[in-house]
Amino acid sequence: MAREKYILVSHFCNHTEIEVSFVENLQEYGLVTFEKRENDLFMGEKDITEIEKLFRLHHDLGINFEGLDAIKQMLKRMEKMEKQMDLLKKQLRLYQE
Repeated sequence: MAREKYILVSHFCNHTEIEVSFVENLQEYGLVTFEKRENDLFMGEKDITEIEKLFRLHHDLGINFEGLDAIKQMLKRMEKMEKQMDLLKKQLRLYQE
């Protein structure tokens, strides 16, 4: 099993020029989770694309944090429905053959 890599939130913010306060607000709204070690916040490597996507929605389109939460929930539901549709299509093909 592969171990997940963690990145210091402050280093990520410095590199991407995303404000630390924005990332902390994402955590407050439950949109991302961080791991606290000593006095530093770390984020999983898999969360990078999610944070960047949420930042673009917020910065480019002016969507507030409540809107980001709603969008994330809808996207999660759509992804679940797409998986269900794929499963149903496979089952339907079995019955058509």
